[in-house]
Amino acid sequence: MRRAEAKAANRRALLDAATALIARDGAGVRLETIADAAGLTTGAIYSIFGSKSDLLVAVLADEISRVDLATDGYDPALSLAAVIDRCVQTWIATYSGYSKTQAAFELHLLLSAVESEDLRLRLTEMLDAELGQLARLFENRIIDPARPAVRTSPEEGMAIAKAVKAVLTGFGLREPFMADVSGLADLARQSCLALTALARRPGAAG
Repeated sequence: MRRAEAKAANRRALLDAATALIARDGAGVRLETIADAAGLTTGAIYSIFGSKSDLLVAVLADEISRVDLATDGYDPALSLAAVIDRCVQTWIATYSGYSKTQAAFELHLLLSAVESEDLRLRLTEMLDAELGQLARLFENRIIDPARPAVRTSPEEGMAIAKAVKAVLTGFGLREPFMADVSGLADLARQSCLALTALARRPGAAG
């Protein structure tokens, strides 16, 4: 048990170090620098993650899991619009203070996946899981408070999730490069609501 706990602690230390250094220096940060910041050796990185690419994927997965945890457990009684509001607030808070190098890191990872089938498959699996969790948040939600019996279907939940994720990802990556972010949350919310209306149109879920 102690060995497993030590490995988990080392993994956490490496993720925290990599996240901080990527925010400052971008995806080109050296493994030795990450290991030194975590108080470990590069051997620990290879032992725990396997490669630098695997470490970078783990950093992105860790960021996604924090958003997932923040959006988990929404009150089932919340309406669709209220859930969208919560999601927008969570994503904006997550990306608030995001550095340009962090945004560039995510783009770097996505561009790297174009050339690596293994990386592309891992990112696709991870992002599909994120999308599935988001879709569940939008299922069985009251669409119109005046008609509480009418709720979103699983298919509508997935269509809405795709639309909302696309909008929020775009706003999130754009936020670090904007000189004035006032009104960003409201603009993101209005964009999500507009796309949600389109996503709920007959045939849009496919």
